[in-house]
Amino acid sequence: MDITILTVSFPLDLETSSEIQALVKINEALENTSYEQILNIPVMTDPLSKGFAVLAYAEENLVGVITAIDMIGIHAYEWSALVHVDYRRQGLGQALINELQRNLEVRGFESELALTIKESQAGTAFLQQAGYEWNFSEATLKAEVKCAEKRLDVEVVPYTKEKIELTRILMSAFGDSEDEVHTMLEFSVSNPSRHVFVAKMQQEVVGTVTVVEENKILWVTALATEPSHQGQGVGSALLAFAKAEGQRMACEAVMLDVEIDNDKALSVYEKAGFMPIIQVDYYVKTPTTFN
Repeated sequence: MDITILTVSFPLDLETSSEIQALVKINEALENTSYEQILNIPVMTDPLSKGFAVLAYAEENLVGVITAIDMIGIHAYEWSALVHVDYRRQGLGQALINELQRNLEVRGFESELALTIKESQAGTAFLQQAGYEWNFSEATLKAEVKCAEKRLDVEVVPYTKEKIELTRILMSAFGDSEDEVHTMLEFSVSNPSRHVFVAKMQQEVVGTVTVVEENKILWVTALATEPSHQGQGVGSALLAFAKAEGQRMACEAVMLDVEIDNDKALSVYEKAGFMPIIQVDYYVKTPTTFN
């Protein structure tokens, strides 16, 4: 099998992006599984994206790909692989991973997570055979854009100078360090497709949410409520705001990710009209496979 493997950095040119999308469509049609989200299709051509793609060609046809993205520029990569169904079980997947690992080392990676769709038995088997083990799973939820009646006691406004309050709230919600929160905020503020908002009650900052527009989808992320105000509807108010913002921006839907064992958050999201559409499983490299 005469295969050429090469690596290209994000942002990808339109020709390479089109080749990847064509491979995705072929496999999706044959397997009835969606790969667009985990392969970072919506952001691979974004000039602000940090990451790379490992490409495998048979003659001039793309037959395999790994896309790896450093979401907020802290050398923490998430990656996923796709091999044409006709080229599986021939060692191509392992060759792609070998090139992936070489590139991660060159880029000074701090951590890596491998992603696969729950319904993809081939993806699960591939990662397990490559020495990866399941770590956690997230459900992607989707809701219609909708302009809901605003709560008069909760005001949602763009983030300006509330860094101290948001740092405290986000550290409490996600267990991140102060430096990690500051890095995330700086990344969001500097990226024109990301918008940070704060929720206030009587001028007190009680919550926050970041929305990200990608290909007519408005993604909700970094949703958090001040611990002393949890259970008072702040999260629901932020979700209603996000759905209204999606309508204002002419988006087709609002989506978010949540860990499947976070029953409290799932309940809030489902009450707000968000329904699960896909589950993504995250894998980490087993200690015995490190060099």
